[in-house]
Amino acid sequence: MAYEAEGRKIAADVRSQCGRLLEVRLESKSPSRIVLVCERETVTLPGNFIFQFGYSGSGPDCFHAFLQESGFPVTKEQIQAAQEGDILKP
Repeated sequence: MAYEAEGRKIAADVRSQCGRLLEVRLESKSPSRIVLVCERETVTLPGNFIFQFGYSGSGPDCFHAFLQESGFPVTKEQIQAAQEGDILKP
């Protein structure tokens, strides 16, 4: 739960600094490299970050909370099944 709350807070911070989240690029799974394409800026999350994809666990749960807060209609199952190279759009 704490990680999910952190994911929601990060989403609010990203939105206020960078604008609406337009696209999420899942570039690498291990280490995690996720690129957020926003209205005003593109942000890359570092490899040791709490957002993960491609399995079931706290990392994908946190990433799902982040995407929900960002207005992305993505299910936990989609995040768990995601692979390197996938691009998510709302």
